Amino acid sequence: MVGSIYLIVEGVRVHKIFADSIVGRLVKTLVIVFLIELYSLCMVSYAFITFKPQAVIVILPIVILWIVTLVFAIIAIRGAKQEMVGLTK
Repeated sequence: MVGSIYLIVEGVRVHKIFADSIVGRLVKTLVIVFLIELYSLCMVSYAFITFKPQAVIVILPIVILWIVTLVFAIIAIRGAKQEMVGLTK
């Protein structure tokens, strides 16, 4: 949850700075798509584990991959923000 909030906050900051450029539009799209996929996975995983507790073996690697992609998305957004700020100065 904390990662999602951070991703939204950083995404909004980058979008506000670069709303008219391709970077702003890409960041907005990245954040929206990532969060939709994230919470869809969460709901499906919760239902799967609720009805079949042995499913943890299948769900755990998927959750680990989700955490890794969340970290990469945050790094990508921060990098884009720093790069564009550097280019505009």
